[in-house]
Amino acid sequence: MNKLTFKEKLGYGSASLGDVLTYNMISSYLLFFLTTAAGIRPAAAGVISIVGAVWNALFNPVMGFAADQVFTSRGRRRPVMFLFAIPLMLSLFAIFTDVPLPSAVKPFYYGLILMTVWTCYTGFFVPYLALGAAYTTDYEDRTVLRLYASFFNTAGTFLSFMFPSMAVDFMTSYGLSLGHAWSIVGGSVGLITAVSIIITVMVSGEKDPPCSRRTEHISLNLSEIFREYLSVARLKPMKHLIISSVSALICYSMALSSIVYYLTYNMGLSGTSVSMTLALRCVYGLILLPIISWLIQKLDKRGTLILFYATGIIGMVAVRLTGVHSLVQCLFMMLMLTFTTFVYWSIMPSVYYDMCDYDLLATGKSRQATIVSFQGLVEAAASGIGTLLLGVILQLAGFDGTASHQTACAESWIANCLMVIPCIFLAISAAAIWRYPVTRQVHREITEKLNRKK
Repeated sequence: MNKLTFKEKLGYGSASLGDVLTYNMISSYLLFFLTTAAGIRPAAAGVISIVGAVWNALFNPVMGFAADQVFTSRGRRRPVMFLFAIPLMLSLFAIFTDVPLPSAVKPFYYGLILMTVWTCYTGFFVPYLALGAAYTTDYEDRTVLRLYASFFNTAGTFLSFMFPSMAVDFMTSYGLSLGHAWSIVGGSVGLITAVSIIITVMVSGEKDPPCSRRTEHISLNLSEIFREYLSVARLKPMKHLIISSVSALICYSMALSSIVYYLTYNMGLSGTSVSMTLALRCVYGLILLPIISWLIQKLDKRGTLILFYATGIIGMVAVRLTGVHSLVQCLFMMLMLTFTTFVYWSIMPSVYYDMCDYDLLATGKSRQATIVSFQGLVEAAASGIGTLLLGVILQLAGFDGTASHQTACAESWIANCLMVIPCIFLAISAAAIWRYPVTRQVHREITEKLNRKK
């Protein structure tokens, strides 16, 4: 089997920039935008997030089922990715634009726009993940491929943390309204996202060649979709994978949303300082990438995930007990935040790729898009749950989005939502992934059996 070239790895990784830009803009900034620039109450903003998440959770299986039926003269995955790239750009602009609507109408408007964002995101993300599964069946190459994607993921995270707050601060300092500033930010991020997706579409032709047959029609029978996903969910390793993913992504959503509140209100940092502090996570992530690669060789994917999760949990709880009163403590807090939120995206997608091979051996079916859409499904559900929990907790704690300072109770619960509650979910994730059975040796046996069947 030929190893992937540098160009192939780089070409695949590009779209991860658009993936993380979209995801981080929604998970880290949407609640903040809705409760400040758009003037929506925190609980209502949380409901908007959960409505979008529910829609995304419902749409993911449909998209996965439909994507596995696509066969075109330009390949199976790339045409679908291209189809959703431009609409995703436009919807990101719309979701961060403050519209002059009555306060009672605004939640419904933003709920509909958020559903559109998640539709376009899932429309690109599911075939993108499925494209990765088709790149190679080699266990090590898949891991390396996802590390390249993680590099772009980290670059996108750096951009999403640095650019929005700094750009909004800069524009408002020159007299632009807060709503207009966020609108420009949303449109700019949307443009970068679309370009990154189109680059992957253009350079991945050899890995997604023209199909010998063409799709005449796509069946979207709901009962068939339900049976297909039930069949996948019943695969022995899948239940552990789903529980681990949901729990880790609730942690991710809550932590990355609440860190903005913590730095702004608990630490009193300006928008520019918030962006620079958040950028530390990206710097730490780049440093950790080669360490993650080395640890995977020693501990396998499962052991590496558990090691990072355990370290992050211990570190974040320690920060909650001691508080953040110095630069060193702030640097340590951001390092532990990186441990709890970075490693998932570096490793877990390749774990889902391995599940595609397990499924092929167990059922004889090639269902890459259906299986990887489970990751999108749990991502949608977890993002909504995490944001809703944060919104409800903040409102119960007395958070006031119009105030420059918060009460001691609100600040205390902001800290809990960053350092304690996410760690509970991360512990559940670690326990679930410990029981996941498809290790390197098991995957090697699966590959050998599949090769003998050819």
